[in-house]
Amino acid sequence: MSNQIKILKLGRRGNRVTITLSNLDRPLIVSEETVHRYRLVDGIVITPSQFEQLRHESHQYLCDSESARLLALREHSVGELRTKLKRKEFPSNVIEDAIKKYRRRGLLDDAQYAYKLSERVVNDRPCGKSYLTAYLQKKMIARDLAEKTAEMVLSNEADTDRAKRALQKRWNRFKQFQLEVARNKSYNYLARRGFSYDAARKAFEQLLSEAQGDDRD
Repeated sequence: MSNQIKILKLGRRGNRVTITLSNLDRPLIVSEETVHRYRLVDGIVITPSQFEQLRHESHQYLCDSESARLLALREHSVGELRTKLKRKEFPSNVIEDAIKKYRRRGLLDDAQYAYKLSERVVNDRPCGKSYLTAYLQKKMIARDLAEKTAEMVLSNEADTDRAKRALQKRWNRFKQFQLEVARNKSYNYLARRGFSYDAARKAFEQLLSEAQGDDRD
């Protein structure tokens, strides 16, 4: 790298500044605050060490901007955000700094995220502990936290009641089969949703009894 690195042009758009440099094909993007701090203007020459610092601050600025954009769209777990930032090829230390920043601000909180997500899942798609734990782990929640959160959220409703809610969503389809076929399909479906055999059996019998009562009426 030549020791003569020249700033060819500064381009501004809001707080976003593009720095065209003599040694790079693509400009660096930094904040206006960085430009003022280093007193950057068109035509000045910077040293290699100053260039490396500018490049580091560019990574920080872009990583922070991307983090803010992603968190504005929806809540993320730490693991989800880290994975998305890695795909953008930001340096690991820059990613970890961004994660620490948003954790301090309360915008990254795995415990809170896991609890809210669990409530939505259980409300929309009733399930058992094993299913919910696995679902949270797919969202990159640590296994211990996923298990504790699942236990906490699922304690608000009996397993049989939750299994019955889940089965009701498929009942019109299953009840058209012969009894044993309907029973097997129901048990298998609820097993995939993480329910125990006992909860599945009770849920099926309750819905069957209600359906038979309606038929008698």
